[in-house]
Amino acid sequence: MNLHVLRLFYYVALTGSVTKASEKLHISQPAISAQIRKFEKDNDIKLLQVQGRGLVLTSLGNKLIKPLEKLFTIEEQVRNLIEDYHNYPEGKLRIVGNYLATSVLIPKWASLFKQQFSGVEVHISTVNSLNAIEKLINFEADVAIYSDIGVPLADSDLFECRELFRDEYLFVVAPGHKYSSQVVSLEEIIAEPFIMREEGSAARERLFQQCRELKVSPPKIELQFNGLNETIQAVMAGYGVSFVSSLIAEPSLKRGVLTKVDVPGVSSANSILLGTRIREHQEEFVNEFVSLVYNNLNINKLFIS
Repeated sequence: MNLHVLRLFYYVALTGSVTKASEKLHISQPAISAQIRKFEKDNDIKLLQVQGRGLVLTSLGNKLIKPLEKLFTIEEQVRNLIEDYHNYPEGKLRIVGNYLATSVLIPKWASLFKQQFSGVEVHISTVNSLNAIEKLINFEADVAIYSDIGVPLADSDLFECRELFRDEYLFVVAPGHKYSSQVVSLEEIIAEPFIMREEGSAARERLFQQCRELKVSPPKIELQFNGLNETIQAVMAGYGVSFVSSLIAEPSLKRGVLTKVDVPGVSSANSILLGTRIREHQEEFVNEFVSLVYNNLNINKLFIS
């Protein structure tokens, strides 16, 4: 199988034209067209066809896009691992976490880890919980710390996840809101404008799941942010309702700039999970970080309480 030609085809499909693929790959247009035509002839297939002044994918060409995307993503990951081997001789620990994890939990753990393993590079990224799972599965992270959104890890023989602890989700509003410190029904609260993170964030997924289970229409998201701090600030400014982890809300509740709304019948448990590959498929310093996390959970519980 000629992967070089398949890469040419992939970028033609991705960019929508031979011209744009040529600019991206620094290969002449005639060379790209000729190689794709030869590949089609050799395999008795058709991947692209002319339509008007442009090119469109055939049904087979369209079917190949997703597998090729996975193939070239894996190729890029292999290349990055080799580069990391040369650039970080003592290792590189890649941690991803949702906002809750990277703002409240991971900084202390990362600091303790660096005190023991100063030569290991530590890279920390903030993503939503769904993206954290995806990055771990796609070998773009060594450790993922995220909130449970009901999505299991793929390839369970290679990956595992364990619960670190639980908190709860809260409905929060500004002190001047009509539902501030009140007991209201789910129907009443979701009729209000909501301020939430993007799709894939754990709190949003859990809220919408609860609405489906209770056969209630989901709330209308009037403001959407990619960061939880921005979400909290917007609620504090007096507009709308949000549904957030108590770990994040607690400091603002204590200062009196946010208040809780009690909504009976809504399951608010939030499991904080740690996902990794199994021990045989990861570097020893990753195992050391995981052990450090479990040995220092009590420290974080003191912070949480």
